[in-house]
Amino acid sequence: MKRSLSAACVALLAGCNGFDGLCTLVDCDSGILVRLAQTPTGPYRIEAWSPGDDSTHVFECANPATCGYAFFADYTPKSVVIRVITDAGMRQETAQPTYSVSQPNGPHCEPTCRNATVTVPLPG
Repeated sequence: MKRSLSAACVALLAGCNGFDGLCTLVDCDSGILVRLAQTPTGPYRIEAWSPGDDSTHVFECANPATCGYAFFADYTPKSVVIRVITDAGMRQETAQPTYSVSQPNGPHCEPTCRNATVTVPLPG
């Protein structure tokens, strides 16, 4: 009796691919996180776009003490141009982001997110 109960439990878990039915509801967003190498002393703007793409993603910060970083959700290009505009001028760089993949609810559960971080120096 003990063997058949153990065999039934193993079969049940195998049929469910392990713990697939026990997924949590943790969410995540795919995208690019843009960090500045230094904190600006005044307002700034970050623009991001892909070569050959007509859309530009924009992050504006009026007070650097409260802004933190720019996260462009649902944006995962192979190549990205990032422009930083401050009172000191403008700096533009092209990057090929390296994305990491995460599944916060486990390997058999959704969602699957792709994220990259790009650090850009300030102008001047």
